[in-house]
This record gives sequence, structure tokens and C-alpha cells, in this order.
Amino acid sequence: MAISIHGVFSNPKKSPWNFEKYQSDLERRMMIRLEDDPHVVKWMKRHGITIPWIDGQKHQRRYVPDFLVEYDDGKKAVIEVKDPSRVDSNDVQRKRKAAEMWCKQRRMEYILMTIG
Repeated sequence: MAISIHGVFSNPKKSPWNFEKYQSDLERRMMIRLEDDPHVVKWMKRHGITIPWIDGQKHQRRYVPDFLVEYDDGKKAVIEVKDPSRVDSNDVQRKRKAAEMWCKQRRMEYILMTIG
């Protein structure tokens, strides 16, 4: 299970902000990975994206994905990081389907990433 730590990632070079907050060690590790990836031009956690989705009880919900990323080839992606043990849950899969449709309409890619 993911370690639920909260903190501040200070002075990222590829985010437009001077800090980004993380809600888990997975998010913190993803921030480091994005900073180190030579193909990533820009990333942010505070991106303002909210994607509507329907839960198992047919209730309308709102989903804020973890990261918005822009690559050196101009492509953009929405990235969600999850512990491998949670990827197959119904809610994660429902959010994934809604996010894939949302991204497709905007010519973006949706990536559900596990960091072990």
C-alpha cells in the first residue's frame, strides 16, 4: 500500500510554480521522475483539470488527476499514479474511462502509472 505522506516539492525546474504539493510518496517520486525525464518540458500538479465521472451508485463525481505533462514533441498527457494494489478497483477503472474520454476529446493522452 502507498505510504500516505504529504509534503512540498520545492523549486521544481519544469513546473511553472515555485513549489508543488504532494499527497503521497508515489506522487513525490513521480515529480522526481518528471523532473529527470529529458522529454518532459513542463509538468504541474496545480493544473485546474476536473473530470466528471459516475461512481458505482450512479452518483456524479469529480476527479482531479495527479499531473498534467507536456513533452518536447508537443504532446500533452494527464498522468495518474496509483499503487499497483489499487489499479483494478472499480472506482479507479471508472475514473480511468472518464479521463480517457476527456483526454481523447482534447487530443491528449491519459496514463495510469504504477510506481513500485
